[in-house]
Amino acid sequence: MPIGPGAGVVASIAGMHPFRSPVLLAGSLLIVAVVGLPGCAGRMAAARIAHRVAEGNQSDPAAAQYRTLMAANNAFYAAINQVCAGDAAPMSAVWSHENDVSDFGPDGQMHLGWNAVDAQFRKEAAMKMGGTVACEGLRVVEGPDYGITTCTEVGRGMMIDGKPAELRFRSTNVFRKEGDCWRMVHHHTDRAAPMEAKR
Repeated sequence: MPIGPGAGVVASIAGMHPFRSPVLLAGSLLIVAVVGLPGCAGRMAAARIAHRVAEGNQSDPAAAQYRTLMAANNAFYAAINQVCAGDAAPMSAVWSHENDVSDFGPDGQMHLGWNAVDAQFRKEAAMKMGGTVACEGLRVVEGPDYGITTCTEVGRGMMIDGKPAELRFRSTNVFRKEGDCWRMVHHHTDRAAPMEAKR
């Protein structure tokens, strides 16, 4: 079906962008709608739309936060500190919401699937432990679809059941590429006696 003399612009844009983003794909459909404009007018309109779509996609702060493995790992530890302060909501953006995710945390339990993982972080947030958790001695292994980070998690200034708690344990984090973003699919730490007592 002929769609006008600007069709070549769509083809060239398709060659430049792999359509990983639904936003970019939607913008490309909009380009198709305007390429019926004749000659230069059609090419200029399509180019302006393509620029706006690409610019909007790149400036999305939520997507940019997880576009690199290091950024996703940093976001996870920022979310852990929010959990310590009583807010588990930031974990939702860090994790994949698929049924194959798992959290083997310091409580010594195996939380399988996003719903169970989410419930556990909400439980920990309700403890309002305070303090901070730092990722120290970070090591990174990155592949095209999966990435692993390992470190020592160090908790300082925390209170559990009204008692000061200093936590230190080994941690392994597994991330998976979902679209353009890295999402956590597994978290595994040593057990911590104060957390096991709260099971």
